[in-house]
Amino acid sequence: MLRSLFTVAASATLALAYPADPPAPTPAAVPCTTGAPVVTAGYTINYAPAVPTIAFSDGYQPEPAWAEGHVVGTYTFGVPQPLESGFAYAQFKCQYYCNNAPNAGSFFVNYEPAPGGLGSLCSCFDDLLEPEAFISMNETMVGAWNHICDA
Repeated sequence: MLRSLFTVAASATLALAYPADPPAPTPAAVPCTTGAPVVTAGYTINYAPAVPTIAFSDGYQPEPAWAEGHVVGTYTFGVPQPLESGFAYAQFKCQYYCNNAPNAGSFFVNYEPAPGGLGSLCSCFDDLLEPEAFISMNETMVGAWNHICDA
């Protein structure tokens, strides 16, 4: 009995001698905006559209220096025929890819030929795509999307 009391007292003293591990850092909040999911060609995109301030007749893309500084993941998805619904499907797939990227607050998809067929480039960013952050691009089949805040 005396031995077990000594063990308990020694364990309590030892616990007091060593401080507890510091709390784990809180993960950074994912940037987000208000809005509602969009259904395009039957696929639900659970992000709000990010639309440029200027209407570009030849398509648009995020400004390259901004994109390079904020990219947290890229992936190429195939675009099945017909092209319009295939591109909607590529955007649908891109949102799920970016949901798993660290702190992704937005994504951008553009259609581009891939070796051996059609494809799309999906880019995930750690910040929102602001309307003034786009520049002209020679591709009109694009999609820009911002993460919607949880209610």
